[in-house]
Parts: sequence; C-alpha cells; structure tokens
Amino acid sequence: MSVFFIPTDRIGYDNYQQSIGQTYRTINQLLAAGVHVKWHTREQRLITARWPEGHIYDSGFEVENCEKAREILDEAGLVREEVQELSGAGRMLRSMKIAFYMGRGAGVDFAKPLEEVLCWGGFFMDSLKDEDIRAGKLENYDVLVVPGSPDAGECYYHGLGELGYEKIREFIRDRGHYLGVCGGAYLPLTSYNTQNHTWLNIVEATDTEDLDYWRTGSAHVRCRIDMSDHPVFAGVTAGSRNSVNIVYWEGPAIEIKGDNVKRLGHFERLLASGAELAPYWDMFDNELAKEATDGYYNPVTQEVFDELLYQKTAFAEAEYGGHHILMYSPHPEMGNVGYAKRKDTINFLLLYNGLFYLSSL
Repeated sequence: MSVFFIPTDRIGYDNYQQSIGQTYRTINQLLAAGVHVKWHTREQRLITARWPEGHIYDSGFEVENCEKAREILDEAGLVREEVQELSGAGRMLRSMKIAFYMGRGAGVDFAKPLEEVLCWGGFFMDSLKDEDIRAGKLENYDVLVVPGSPDAGECYYHGLGELGYEKIREFIRDRGHYLGVCGGAYLPLTSYNTQNHTWLNIVEATDTEDLDYWRTGSAHVRCRIDMSDHPVFAGVTAGSRNSVNIVYWEGPAIEIKGDNVKRLGHFERLLASGAELAPYWDMFDNELAKEATDGYYNPVTQEVFDELLYQKTAFAEAEYGGHHILMYSPHPEMGNVGYAKRKDTINFLLLYNGLFYLSSL
C-alpha cells in the first residue's frame, strides 16, 4: 500500500512547506489521531507521479495512507507525495506528554516566547510549578522542557530546592528526557567549584565561568553545526557544511569534559550587538531579536566573544541513566536574526526537531 511523504527540506532560509509551524502542528495532530508517522532525517530518493525520474528529499515525514490521514492532510494543505515505499527505517514518532517548567526559575521574558513557539508547532504541554515538581508530578510525563532563567541557575534552585532537584534527576535517570534552553542549558551542567550547588551536576560538561552569566551579554551570533546529520538539524542543514544565525543571551559556553556528552554545534562568529556593531538587516516584526542587539544593557563585544564564546559548544547532547538531555545555549524560540518574520522561522526547527528526536528514542 502507498504512503504519503511530507518533505521538510530547507530552501535557503525558507522551508519546502509554506509554514513550519503548520507542518509540525499537522504531524502532532496526526499522532494524536493515532495515525502512524515515521520521521526520515536522511535523504530519500522518491519515484512519484510528479517526479517519474526520481527526486531526492533531505528530510520529511512518512504518513500512513488512511482516511483519517487524508482528511487531516487535505485540511492542512501540506505539500505531499504519494509513494509506494521509502528506503530506510525512519524514526517512529509517538505522542508525548510534555512538562513545561514554569516555576521560580522560569524568566517570563524567556518562558513565554518558548511556550508560544511550541504551541505554534502543536506541542501540547502542561505547565508545572516548583511545588508540582517537588510533589513528584514529573512521573506522569515523558519530556521536561526548561526555558531560560534570569541567571545561570540560581533561580531554579531557589524555587525547586534540594527535593525538586532530586526529582528532576530521578525523572531523567529513570523515566524521561530533557530539553533546556539558555538557563535550562546551564541547569544539567556539573560545577567543578564546590560552592556552586545550583546545577544538577549530572552531565560531564561545565561552563568554566561558573555562575558569572553576565560576563557575556546579548547578541546575534553565527553557530557552526558540527553534526549536520543529527536529527535536531533536519530541515535546517543542506550539504556537508552548515551554520545557523541565532539570538544569544548570556547562555553557557559549554565545555565538554567526558564521554557522555557530544557537541552538536559551536559558536563561530559575532554578527551584531549594541551600537558599535549594529545589525544592518531588517528584523521585520521580531522585537525579541531587536532587543537582543539594541535594547539590552549588556552587549557582547568582539573581545568578549573571542575570549569567552569563540569555538565553545553552543548545542550539546548528553545521556544520563540511558535518557537524553538536549542543551541549547542560544535561543531558537527568538527566531531568525533577519530574513523573515518571527512567527515562521527556520530556527524553530531546532525545538520541534529536538522534541521529535526525544520522542523517537
């Protein structure tokens, strides 16, 4: 029986589909309806009515050909191909129960945009407060998402305390996965300074500047992708060498210390920050990107970038107890630093793909 293929290739700074958010929202709708969906993150050569000579797609979703799927796909209006078979096994996706941390440590300026972007992609979440995590409610979820904080982890500790930290460690070790952005990327790190009790100390990676998050600032940066074939970059990469321009805001400069952590991407170049290095491109409606360069008191200088961020890890994956931890130092939820309006930016794929990757493990 034939199946449907929903391509998600990158075309410049655009996507094969008209709307990235709509595409992932539709896939989540299919999963919620019980339709079988496989995710292909490596190139496929397809023979279709439109492409009888064959056509290569870099990434996309294989959807069961059934009445419910046809109904949902027709309503969404996604570009799709009908094919007899696909090479490779693909990753079977499943619906996830996502816990979104909204406790003392979740800075509203960072948590709300991240929650908004995930909702655009159809990821349904429950917001958990500090007392919910301390009470053990994480045991009902598959993934914990932790947004940025207004510091390097102190706020998380002051809300969660020792018990809350232990509940998160137990959750990752025994049950689920973790995705953290900025402050959420600080949280799993290990401090080699015994005075720092505000990290979870569960991965073999650190920031050598410890809790001194304001030593950098906010900026637009370019990150070089080290593992272009990793699923989190599906639809973001094309070819063998890839980079992403993204908003950075005092996140960790991750230094890997052990074998349970791998580098997915690193800081390569400072693009814009403050009046001395103002952006020359149109940021359209992206107020978050604008504030990162000209509305914040702490710009990143070239000297600071070269000393503290250049060649340091920006995106990392770790394992703890057989479960996976994704750590993003920059802010994909803040959108592109130019090129397009914020609501449908290719940087959101780093978040959407991250959650699909964790659901397929």
